[in-house]
Amino acid sequence: MKILFFIQHLGLGGVLRQISILTDHLARRGHNVSFLALYPSDQNWHLLGKLNVELRSLIAQKPKGILFQSIQLVKAGFALRSLLRQEDIEILYGFQGPSARFLAWVATRGLPNTELVWGNRGSSGRGSGQRTTPHGLGWKSALLLQLSRLVSGTVPLVISNSEAGYVGRKARRFQSIKHLVIYNGFDTDNFRPDLGARMRVRSEWTIQHERLIGIVARFYPSKGHRIFLEAAALLCKEWKDVRLVVVGDGPLKTELESFARALGLTESLIWAGPRGDMPAVYNALDILCSSSIHGEGFPNVIGEAMACGVPCVVTDVGDSAKIVGDQGIVVPPGDARMLANGLEKMLLNLNNIDPGEIRGRIARLFSIENLVDATEKALAEVCRTLK
Repeated sequence: MKILFFIQHLGLGGVLRQISILTDHLARRGHNVSFLALYPSDQNWHLLGKLNVELRSLIAQKPKGILFQSIQLVKAGFALRSLLRQEDIEILYGFQGPSARFLAWVATRGLPNTELVWGNRGSSGRGSGQRTTPHGLGWKSALLLQLSRLVSGTVPLVISNSEAGYVGRKARRFQSIKHLVIYNGFDTDNFRPDLGARMRVRSEWTIQHERLIGIVARFYPSKGHRIFLEAAALLCKEWKDVRLVVVGDGPLKTELESFARALGLTESLIWAGPRGDMPAVYNALDILCSSSIHGEGFPNVIGEAMACGVPCVVTDVGDSAKIVGDQGIVVPPGDARMLANGLEKMLLNLNNIDPGEIRGRIARLFSIENLVDATEKALAEVCRTLK
């Protein structure tokens, strides 16, 4: 199969990591795989290391202004359609982003040799059984969401990476000819316990015998950094041997740094910035915290940390509870006191933790082989309709 993965923006994160895994393993199985972004969002994606495919973008940078954005999107649509013809693409996989998905739909109209697949990477709701209305969408994203909903019934296949994403799509009346849930897969050869890496990074951060709790996420409102910091402040009042590290970057950096200072966390908190050595970072932690308040589908950071044998305290958002199972602690989203209680409970239980059991859950349920097998089978079925 000739498969083109298409995403909205190129930036460091779980989406790019999953594409790297899929393109690599599908290529090993003999498929012709390529990758395209609508535009780059920053240069942090370089920290991911060498990717197995060439990175291309249709637009040099994210356009600003309604008129310029509209012009650039129209040009991008024509360019994408031309590329599909020139490279004889059989499957266009709109992997992430409302603009990319809708543009992929437009570009494939009337192309007899190219089939469309949409990827659904997040969820609009909180935990299971909670509300599923979109949060914090600007009017442009909301418009694209509605346009995508209107045309969704013509899409041959939608692949969600979480049960929460599947439920959210149904609640918003999205349709498709076929809809599957295929969970993310984790590279347990790369993400694994590593004592040497643990000692190296902890030394870099001047961590000795303290317990280290970390959050790894872009600085976006949905990731719940303010809740994490509030919980950390509550925890540090009782636990003097706890340190905290924030790994990532984003538009809220200055605001969050000021908030942390106001909470009195300056001496306890490390701002590590974006990192390219994520297996070593996870190994340095005693606990990973995921404090998201909405929008998550299948958070990569939880599975990656668990593959390194690190226990997790997570909010009940997306499929986070499904990932940790009985090997982690799940608390309601948006409640700093409950999150602090969950972190304290985990701190008290650290001596009873078996890293092998934590890692084993990921290796057993969320392997790369499961991800690639299911994706290859699903794309092959779509591709057969072209024959």
